[in-house]
Amino acid sequence: MDRRHFLAIFAALGAASATLSFDLPAHADDVSDALARIAKARASLKTLTVPFTQERTIGLLASTVKSEGELTMVRPDRLRWELKAPDAVTYWITPEGFSYATASGGASVGKAAAARFAAVLGDLTALCGGDLESLRKRYDLSVPSKSDGIVLVATPKADDVKKHIKSLELLTTADLTDLRRITIEEKNGDRSVITFGKAVRDAAVDPAKMAPPPK
Repeated sequence: MDRRHFLAIFAALGAASATLSFDLPAHADDVSDALARIAKARASLKTLTVPFTQERTIGLLASTVKSEGELTMVRPDRLRWELKAPDAVTYWITPEGFSYATASGGASVGKAAAARFAAVLGDLTALCGGDLESLRKRYDLSVPSKSDGIVLVATPKADDVKKHIKSLELLTTADLTDLRRITIEEKNGDRSVITFGKAVRDAAVDPAKMAPPPK
């Protein structure tokens, strides 16, 4: 995803925070069991650093844009998402808000100013290593497979979000501790597939790396 698509996805998802539903989906026991198992596997995790490749398919153009990057997470709620050249953009999702930086500049949106997006920005953190139970407030969850890792599918509940986003999907490693893939399906046919490489767990992370650049 380039910066425009990354921001557009979260802007679309942001509408979900205005319309919450707490109805449990069908097969709730399967979902609850899967979330509990992942939570147990993640319980001791402190930090996570993992490379990834990203393929964005533009539905109308039938073309694919490929890029590489690195995800760094300091649990429970700090995420750094770096896309390397030629994209060369880094995003930070923290309790204070959302920031991004490029070679030509960047911007920060504080938690108060980003009120309608704040909860949704945390959803990416939840998928990558946070509290997956928090997704129940904004998504219908299903678990289509548990045979080789767990596949968790999150379908937005709010009508405004459904106009833009079809689903989010997480695939864990077989032991449930790490990420294998995150897929974002958009209503217009665009699709982003983020495939993760070998993770480094619980290594020391420089606090400066997780801090957005000064405004």
